[in-house]
Amino acid sequence: MGYSREELLKRLQDNLLAERIAVKVYHHESQRVRDTDIALLFKGVAYTEAYHASLLAQAIKRLGGSPSSGTEGQDKELISLVDSMKTDEDILRLNVILENKAFNTYKEDAFLAEDPQIAQLLEGIMKDEKEHIQLFTQALMTLRKEEPEDEEGPLLVFQKAVDAGIKRLSRPWLEMFMSGVIGAIHVTFGAVAMASAAGAVHNGGISSLVGALFFPIGFILLKLSHSELFTENFLVPVVPVLEAGERASKLVRLWILTLLGNLLGACIFALLVHVGGKYALGHLPVSYIKGLTIYKLSRPFHEAFISAVFAGAIITTMTWLVLSARSEVAKLIAVWSCIFVMAAGHFTHVVVSTSEVLLGKVYGIPVSFTVWLKRLFVPATLGNTLGGMLLIALLHYLQVLHTKKAHFSYLRERNEALERAVRERLRL
Repeated sequence: MGYSREELLKRLQDNLLAERIAVKVYHHESQRVRDTDIALLFKGVAYTEAYHASLLAQAIKRLGGSPSSGTEGQDKELISLVDSMKTDEDILRLNVILENKAFNTYKEDAFLAEDPQIAQLLEGIMKDEKEHIQLFTQALMTLRKEEPEDEEGPLLVFQKAVDAGIKRLSRPWLEMFMSGVIGAIHVTFGAVAMASAAGAVHNGGISSLVGALFFPIGFILLKLSHSELFTENFLVPVVPVLEAGERASKLVRLWILTLLGNLLGACIFALLVHVGGKYALGHLPVSYIKGLTIYKLSRPFHEAFISAVFAGAIITTMTWLVLSARSEVAKLIAVWSCIFVMAAGHFTHVVVSTSEVLLGKVYGIPVSFTVWLKRLFVPATLGNTLGGMLLIALLHYLQVLHTKKAHFSYLRERNEALERAVRERLRL
């Protein structure tokens, strides 16, 4: 059973009111959004809605009714809702929801309108509303691809860390272990490149600086191959435990497996050099690595510990910068910059320094397991962990803590507003 004349007139009056509200809201939104293309889109849709209003007014007159004028103040409610939206994306999302309501309303009215001309008119408006939904959806997709900068950049990086950390914690144990083995081999190639470059220069200060320029090669190999070091896991896999309810046991398992894999990879590299002879890597690295081994093992515990704190801090800083970078070139620059600092400062890294010491042993420096354990492994592991987790990871967590609370509070309020818009059948 279709609408009676009175029911149809009331429905047309409601539609006319909604279209007039839409005109005002879209013009307001065109001034509210930051993206100029989206502003032009809203202006174009506003003109279409004004045309709809004129068609509906003519239909009401043809049925003997008197078209209502104005918006009866109902536009203020929608404008207030628009003003509560924080981003262009949120405004587009709101419009998609409201246009869907409009589309469904016109679809129902067109089906129940027994007057063929009115039904045809409503079907034409319905098609326009469907086109609006498509345009807004396309604009949403474009906006997300562009990933514009905003004031909540640290929060976005933090969320990336949560997402990446969940994936890293969910891998099989063998993948974790082998990623550690491969990672150690790659950074040891970087140590060889450093020692070879430094060995080619016969000046103490300059040779160390030249070597530091080449040391990041190993970490670039590490990043490109998606292998990992134990010390890279002080930020990315930690935040899911804090924020996403992941079990701490998963984190401990990751730490143990990657550290064991790293140590095994360092041993494999040194063993191959031993089998091939001490000049298997050429003669340039020999003297530099021998001096570096003596230096790393001669420092007292507190010096090695503080040096390791700096190493852990710079590695975790590198992890944060790689997450922040928007291009592959920027990521490589971040890696090179951080690792150059670590090499130039001769900071103690539990895996890299172990690789250097093992090569030093191959080249004739007497190194016992006890000396390595007391002078390098224990202070380096403790220092790397402290520097990575507390000095950098904790500071970044505190950096986003307030922003995170404000952001999630806004998301909750936005979702409640959208639900209210649907519940109260507001539509454009």
